[in-house]
Amino acid sequence: MSHAVQEQLSVAEFERRYLGKRAELWRGEVREYMPTGARHGQTTARINVRLGAYLMGADEGELLAAETGFVIRTPAGESVLAPDVAFIRRERIPEGGLPSGFCPIVPDLVVEVVSPSDTERAVHDKAREWLAGGVQVVWVVDPQQRTVTVWDSHGQAQTLTERDTLYGAPVLPNLQIPVRELFG
Repeated sequence: MSHAVQEQLSVAEFERRYLGKRAELWRGEVREYMPTGARHGQTTARINVRLGAYLMGADEGELLAAETGFVIRTPAGESVLAPDVAFIRRERIPEGGLPSGFCPIVPDLVVEVVSPSDTERAVHDKAREWLAGGVQVVWVVDPQQRTVTVWDSHGQAQTLTERDTLYGAPVLPNLQIPVRELFG
């Protein structure tokens, strides 16, 4: 669970003060948060393994792990958000590679793993913020409910259960993951 620090910061000031710390910038407001629990970490690792295995044979882009900060700009303000998993298509990565600071390139795919302390509203707000900032697809993975909700660029959401298959389209069109394989 996060708690707000009562100070408005720019992205540049946030990066100067908080790079490497457990915090996000939500429209100028700093939100510090605690480390995640074991089930959250297990689920995130399974997603990374599945996506990493898929991407090993293909030069489709870069997979980025939890805690990577992305600069997200929406009409409501600037944020620096850190998803559990992110993917950026190869053609969107500059010739010199990714920067060492917060990433100004909006991911194509974002995965958020729900923690027990997360409220449904907070999870939905974050998915919508990612989409408003230009992300094409957001997967909200809930280890407690054993579901994956897929949000598309139009803000439409579809919830999958363990009986379903998660498809990577349109970002990773050949990716297929049985949902049950994401949960321990």
